[in-house]
Amino acid sequence: MKNTCQISSYLATLDCFGKIGQVHSVFQHSFNLIITEHLLHVTDTEDFLSSFGIRITTESFEAVKPFCRQGNVVKLTPDSMIFYSHKGTKKIKFSSVDSVPLELSTIFFNSTVLRTMIAELENFQLQPQLGLIIEEKESAFFEFLMRPNPDSEVWNQLTTYFIGRGQGLTPSGDDLLMGYLFVLISYQLPEANQLMTALASKTDRTTIVSQNYLEAMIAGFASSPFVELQQKMNQAASEAVLAQALQRILSIGETSGKDTAYGILLGLNAVKNK
Repeated sequence: MKNTCQISSYLATLDCFGKIGQVHSVFQHSFNLIITEHLLHVTDTEDFLSSFGIRITTESFEAVKPFCRQGNVVKLTPDSMIFYSHKGTKKIKFSSVDSVPLELSTIFFNSTVLRTMIAELENFQLQPQLGLIIEEKESAFFEFLMRPNPDSEVWNQLTTYFIGRGQGLTPSGDDLLMGYLFVLISYQLPEANQLMTALASKTDRTTIVSQNYLEAMIAGFASSPFVELQQKMNQAASEAVLAQALQRILSIGETSGKDTAYGILLGLNAVKNK
Protein backbone atom coordinates (compact mmCIF):
# COMPACT_ATOMS: atom_id res chain seq x y z
CA MET A 1 0.00 0.00 0.00
CA LYS A 2 1.36 3.41 -0.99
CA ASN A 3 2.22 5.83 1.78
CA THR A 4 0.78 9.09 0.47
CA CYS A 5 0.65 12.52 2.07
CA GLN A 6 -1.49 15.59 1.40
CA ILE A 7 -0.43 19.15 2.07
CA SER A 8 -2.21 22.49 2.01
CA SER A 9 -1.57 24.49 -1.15
CA TYR A 10 -0.26 27.21 1.20
CA LEU A 11 2.83 25.00 1.50
CA ALA A 12 4.90 24.68 -1.66
CA THR A 13 6.67 21.58 -0.31
CA LEU A 14 7.04 19.73 2.99
CA ASP A 15 10.30 21.58 3.62
CA CYS A 16 9.23 24.98 2.28
CA PHE A 17 9.93 26.70 5.61
CA GLY A 18 13.21 24.88 6.24
CA LYS A 19 14.62 21.41 6.76
CA ILE A 20 15.19 21.31 10.53
CA GLY A 21 12.46 21.91 13.10
CA GLN A 22 11.09 20.68 16.39
CA VAL A 23 7.90 19.18 17.75
CA HIS A 24 5.93 22.12 19.15
CA SER A 25 2.78 20.47 20.59
CA VAL A 26 1.08 17.07 20.51
CA PHE A 27 -2.62 16.18 20.54
CA GLN A 28 -4.63 12.98 20.14
CA HIS A 29 -4.87 13.07 16.36
CA SER A 30 -2.37 15.75 15.41
CA PHE A 31 0.88 17.47 16.27
CA ASN A 32 2.49 20.78 15.35
CA LEU A 33 6.03 21.12 14.08
CA ILE A 34 7.82 24.46 14.31
CA ILE A 35 10.44 25.66 11.85
CA THR A 36 11.67 29.14 12.81
CA GLU A 37 8.36 30.96 13.38
CA HIS A 38 6.34 28.75 11.03
CA LEU A 39 4.09 25.90 12.12
CA LEU A 40 3.14 22.73 10.27
CA HIS A 41 0.02 20.98 11.56
CA VAL A 42 0.30 17.22 10.94
CA THR A 43 -2.82 15.09 11.30
CA ASP A 44 -4.40 11.80 10.27
CA THR A 45 -7.91 13.29 10.42
CA GLU A 46 -9.81 12.89 7.16
CA ASP A 47 -12.27 15.77 7.57
CA PHE A 48 -9.92 18.61 8.56
CA LEU A 49 -6.80 20.04 6.93
CA SER A 50 -5.24 23.14 8.44
CA SER A 51 -4.28 26.07 6.22
CA PHE A 52 -0.69 25.11 7.12
CA GLY A 53 -1.55 21.43 7.34
CA ILE A 54 -0.15 18.06 6.35
CA ARG A 55 -2.35 14.95 6.32
CA ILE A 56 -0.67 11.57 6.69
CA THR A 57 -2.15 8.10 6.93
CA THR A 58 -3.25 6.74 10.30
CA GLU A 59 -0.60 4.04 9.97
CA SER A 60 2.15 6.67 9.54
CA PHE A 61 0.71 8.81 12.33
CA GLU A 62 0.68 5.91 14.81
CA ALA A 63 4.22 4.95 13.76
CA VAL A 64 5.69 8.40 14.46
CA LYS A 65 3.61 9.46 17.45
CA PRO A 66 5.85 7.67 20.03
CA PHE A 67 8.73 9.79 18.68
CA CYS A 68 6.75 13.04 19.00
CA ARG A 69 7.63 14.76 22.24
CA GLN A 70 7.76 18.51 22.67
CA GLY A 71 11.21 19.75 21.68
CA ASN A 72 12.24 16.65 19.71
CA VAL A 73 14.12 17.43 16.50
CA VAL A 74 12.51 16.73 13.12
CA LYS A 75 14.18 16.78 9.72
CA LEU A 76 12.08 17.45 6.63
CA THR A 77 12.77 16.72 2.97
CA PRO A 78 10.42 17.13 0.00
CA ASP A 79 9.17 13.55 0.48
CA SER A 80 9.99 12.49 4.05
CA MET A 81 10.00 13.30 7.77
CA ILE A 82 12.65 12.03 10.19
CA PHE A 83 11.96 12.18 13.94
CA TYR A 84 14.76 12.08 16.51
CA SER A 85 14.07 11.12 20.13
CA HIS A 86 15.54 9.20 23.06
CA LYS A 87 13.68 6.18 21.66
CA GLY A 88 15.75 6.39 18.49
CA THR A 89 15.07 7.67 14.99
CA LYS A 90 11.92 7.19 12.95
CA LYS A 91 11.63 8.03 9.26
CA ILE A 92 8.49 8.10 7.16
CA LYS A 93 8.91 8.39 3.42
CA PHE A 94 6.00 9.29 1.16
CA SER A 95 5.37 7.78 -2.24
CA SER A 96 3.60 11.00 -3.24
CA VAL A 97 2.94 14.43 -1.74
CA ASP A 98 -0.30 15.86 -3.12
CA SER A 99 -1.36 19.48 -2.83
CA VAL A 100 -4.90 20.22 -1.57
CA PRO A 101 -6.27 23.57 -2.81
CA LEU A 102 -7.09 25.73 0.21
CA GLU A 103 -7.00 29.13 -1.47
CA LEU A 104 -9.97 31.31 -0.72
CA SER A 105 -12.10 32.15 -3.74
CA THR A 106 -14.82 34.73 -4.37
CA ILE A 107 -18.35 34.13 -3.12
CA PHE A 108 -20.86 35.40 -5.66
CA PHE A 109 -23.58 37.48 -4.06
CA ASN A 110 -26.84 35.62 -3.55
CA SER A 111 -29.37 37.35 -1.31
CA THR A 112 -31.12 34.08 -0.43
CA VAL A 113 -27.88 32.43 0.68
CA LEU A 114 -26.92 35.55 2.64
CA ARG A 115 -30.26 35.65 4.49
CA THR A 116 -30.13 31.92 5.19
CA MET A 117 -26.61 32.11 6.60
CA ILE A 118 -27.43 35.07 8.84
CA ALA A 119 -30.59 33.36 10.12
CA GLU A 120 -28.75 30.11 10.81
CA LEU A 121 -26.00 31.88 12.74
CA GLU A 122 -28.45 34.03 14.70
CA ASN A 123 -30.29 30.86 15.75
CA PHE A 124 -27.14 29.69 17.55
CA GLN A 125 -27.28 32.75 19.86
CA LEU A 126 -23.50 32.96 19.78
CA GLN A 127 -22.73 36.16 21.66
CA PRO A 128 -23.28 34.73 25.19
CA GLN A 129 -21.11 31.74 24.24
CA LEU A 130 -18.06 33.73 23.17
CA GLY A 131 -14.76 33.51 24.98
CA LEU A 132 -14.93 37.29 25.42
CA ILE A 133 -16.70 39.43 27.99
CA ILE A 134 -19.04 41.66 26.00
CA GLU A 135 -19.33 45.16 27.41
CA GLU A 136 -19.73 48.63 25.95
CA LYS A 137 -16.37 48.72 24.15
CA GLU A 138 -16.82 45.33 22.52
CA SER A 139 -20.37 46.19 21.47
CA ALA A 140 -19.18 49.43 19.84
CA PHE A 141 -16.55 47.52 17.86
CA PHE A 142 -19.17 44.96 16.80
CA GLU A 143 -21.39 47.78 15.53
CA PHE A 144 -18.48 49.15 13.51
CA LEU A 145 -17.75 45.71 12.04
CA MET A 146 -21.34 45.38 10.87
CA ARG A 147 -21.15 48.80 9.19
CA PRO A 148 -17.46 49.18 8.37
CA ASN A 149 -15.79 52.17 6.77
CA PRO A 150 -12.22 52.88 5.58
CA ASP A 151 -11.21 54.76 8.77
CA SER A 152 -7.74 53.28 9.34
CA GLU A 153 -7.58 54.60 12.90
CA VAL A 154 -10.60 52.53 13.97
CA TRP A 155 -9.19 49.42 12.26
CA ASN A 156 -5.93 49.92 14.17
CA GLN A 157 -7.74 50.40 17.48
CA LEU A 158 -9.98 47.40 16.85
CA THR A 159 -7.17 45.01 15.90
CA THR A 160 -4.99 46.21 18.78
CA TYR A 161 -7.87 45.47 21.15
CA PHE A 162 -8.86 42.04 19.85
CA ILE A 163 -5.51 40.48 18.87
CA GLY A 164 -4.41 38.07 21.59
CA ARG A 165 -7.51 38.74 23.72
CA GLY A 166 -8.86 35.59 25.34
CA GLN A 167 -7.52 32.19 26.32
CA GLY A 168 -6.29 29.14 24.44
CA LEU A 169 -4.04 28.32 21.50
CA THR A 170 -6.11 30.68 19.34
CA PRO A 171 -7.50 33.49 21.54
CA SER A 172 -11.16 34.41 21.07
CA GLY A 173 -10.45 37.87 19.67
CA ASP A 174 -8.24 36.36 16.96
CA ASP A 175 -10.85 33.75 16.04
CA LEU A 176 -13.52 36.43 15.72
CA LEU A 177 -11.33 38.53 13.42
CA MET A 178 -10.43 35.42 11.40
CA GLY A 179 -14.10 34.64 10.75
CA TYR A 180 -14.79 38.26 9.89
CA LEU A 181 -11.82 38.56 7.53
CA PHE A 182 -12.86 35.31 5.85
CA VAL A 183 -16.17 36.95 4.84
CA LEU A 184 -14.60 40.23 3.71
CA ILE A 185 -12.09 38.39 1.51
CA SER A 186 -14.78 36.04 0.18
CA TYR A 187 -17.06 38.90 -0.90
CA GLN A 188 -14.13 41.12 -1.91
CA LEU A 189 -15.22 43.98 0.31
CA PRO A 190 -12.70 46.84 0.09
CA GLU A 191 -12.47 46.95 3.90
CA ALA A 192 -10.64 43.60 3.73
CA ASN A 193 -7.51 45.54 2.77
CA GLN A 194 -7.85 47.86 5.76
CA LEU A 195 -8.23 44.92 8.11
CA MET A 196 -5.34 42.97 6.59
CA THR A 197 -3.05 46.00 6.77
CA ALA A 198 -3.95 46.57 10.42
CA LEU A 199 -3.53 42.88 11.26
CA ALA A 200 -0.25 42.34 9.41
CA SER A 201 1.76 44.45 11.88
CA LYS A 202 0.21 42.80 14.94
CA THR A 203 0.21 39.04 14.33
CA ASP A 204 3.28 38.65 16.56
CA ARG A 205 1.25 39.91 19.54
CA THR A 206 -0.66 36.66 19.91
CA THR A 207 0.10 32.94 20.23
CA ILE A 208 2.24 31.34 17.57
CA VAL A 209 -0.63 29.04 16.54
CA SER A 210 -2.98 31.97 16.03
CA GLN A 211 -0.24 33.97 14.32
CA ASN A 212 0.20 31.24 11.73
CA TYR A 213 -3.54 30.97 11.05
CA LEU A 214 -3.88 34.74 10.67
CA GLU A 215 -0.86 35.00 8.37
CA ALA A 216 -2.21 32.21 6.17
CA MET A 217 -5.59 33.97 5.99
CA ILE A 218 -3.93 37.28 5.08
CA ALA A 219 -2.10 35.39 2.32
CA GLY A 220 -5.47 34.11 1.09
CA PHE A 221 -5.54 30.58 2.51
CA ALA A 222 -7.85 28.98 5.08
CA SER A 223 -8.45 25.59 6.69
CA SER A 224 -10.65 23.10 4.86
CA PRO A 225 -13.97 23.86 6.68
CA PHE A 226 -13.79 27.49 5.46
CA VAL A 227 -13.10 26.45 1.87
CA GLU A 228 -15.94 23.93 2.00
CA LEU A 229 -18.32 26.59 3.36
CA GLN A 230 -17.36 28.86 0.46
CA GLN A 231 -18.12 26.07 -1.99
CA LYS A 232 -21.55 25.40 -0.47
CA MET A 233 -22.43 29.09 -0.50
CA ASN A 234 -21.44 29.40 -4.16
CA GLN A 235 -23.51 26.33 -5.00
CA ALA A 236 -26.54 28.01 -3.35
CA ALA A 237 -26.86 24.83 -1.30
CA SER A 238 -29.96 24.02 0.71
CA GLU A 239 -30.51 25.40 4.20
CA ALA A 240 -29.68 21.99 5.69
CA VAL A 241 -26.39 21.73 3.77
CA LEU A 242 -25.36 25.27 4.73
CA ALA A 243 -26.21 24.53 8.38
CA GLN A 244 -24.05 21.41 8.23
CA ALA A 245 -21.12 23.39 6.79
CA LEU A 246 -21.49 25.97 9.55
CA GLN A 247 -21.62 23.21 12.16
CA ARG A 248 -18.20 22.03 11.02
CA ILE A 249 -16.78 25.45 11.84
CA LEU A 250 -18.68 25.62 15.13
CA SER A 251 -17.18 22.30 16.19
CA ILE A 252 -13.59 23.58 16.04
CA GLY A 253 -12.06 23.65 19.54
CA GLU A 254 -13.93 24.54 22.73
CA THR A 255 -14.84 28.16 21.94
CA SER A 256 -12.83 28.79 18.75
CA GLY A 257 -15.63 27.64 16.47
CA LYS A 258 -18.20 29.84 18.19
CA ASP A 259 -15.88 32.87 18.18
CA THR A 260 -15.09 32.32 14.50
CA ALA A 261 -18.75 31.83 13.61
CA TYR A 262 -19.65 35.09 15.36
CA GLY A 263 -17.01 36.85 13.28
CA ILE A 264 -18.61 35.31 10.19
CA LEU A 265 -22.01 36.61 11.33
CA LEU A 266 -20.62 40.14 11.76
CA GLY A 267 -19.05 39.90 8.31
CA LEU A 268 -22.26 38.72 6.66
CA ASN A 269 -24.08 41.65 8.25
CA ALA A 270 -21.43 43.96 6.80
CA VAL A 271 -22.18 42.49 3.35
CA LYS A 272 -25.93 42.91 3.93
CA ASN A 273 -25.49 46.52 4.99
CA LYS A 274 -23.52 47.48 1.87
